[in-house]
Amino acid sequence: MKIRTDQAIIKDRIKITNLIANFWDKISEGWRIVWGPHIHHGFYEDKDNATPLQAQEKLIEKLIELLDIKPESNILDVGCGMGGSSIYLAKKFLANVTGITLSQKQVSIASEQALIENVSRVNFKIEDALSLESFADNTFDLIWSLESCEQFFDKNLFIKQAFRVLKPGGKFILATWCSDRDEYQDKDAKKYQKLCFAFDVPYMPTIEHYYKLLQANNFTVEQKLDWTTYVAPSWDIGINLLSAYSLLQQLKLGGWRGLRFVQQVKLMRVAFREHRVKYGVFLAIK
Repeated sequence: MKIRTDQAIIKDRIKITNLIANFWDKISEGWRIVWGPHIHHGFYEDKDNATPLQAQEKLIEKLIELLDIKPESNILDVGCGMGGSSIYLAKKFLANVTGITLSQKQVSIASEQALIENVSRVNFKIEDALSLESFADNTFDLIWSLESCEQFFDKNLFIKQAFRVLKPGGKFILATWCSDRDEYQDKDAKKYQKLCFAFDVPYMPTIEHYYKLLQANNFTVEQKLDWTTYVAPSWDIGINLLSAYSLLQQLKLGGWRGLRFVQQVKLMRVAFREHRVKYGVFLAIK
């Protein structure tokens, strides 16, 4: 068996980090035009005729229901995207929110949107979630991680850092894409690899694996939820929105990387339909 050196692991981590930064630099502006201010799933219940924006904000509200956010809380939004959740939380709770991302383009978009909405309690910066080196121990009341962990090179390291920067009694809300099993064979393995490649995802653990990681890092897990059914319609809606754009328009929106992304979105819809991808939600306490 080939043993990987620390140097090789670091090299892979840097490669993945650069890939993710480039991915979001290329597609964020175009995705905002198509999808709106949030770049995460919506929450759809039976006979729900919500617009994509309403469904996305409903997902945020469903996560908020699991929490008891106090006014003026210090919140870290990890993988903040274009600032949608950060601005939402700052406005709703008068919270002090720091949003971090690997993408300079996203920092620019989020900062501009905060100015437009006159929200002064947010700031956005480039920061690696696997180190959180700008933040001291016991800094935040809440860590908010909404659909970003799937792209992290080392999930365990992120969870370890999240524990470090949370105050005692602080809360960690984690919503992320998950696999339905620990290992895949033959055709299923190829489907899994193709899906991960399409979305620049290094790997997707199962819901149970995340649960064990949280426990291993001294978190008390109060909620372990499977919201797959509620979020799966997002991919049908997203594909319908994208179908309104020609290939040339899609190319203009996100360049070749964005065009590749658009062409591969259907892979995720199929994965949800075949129950190979799950949507895990966790509430953990330090």
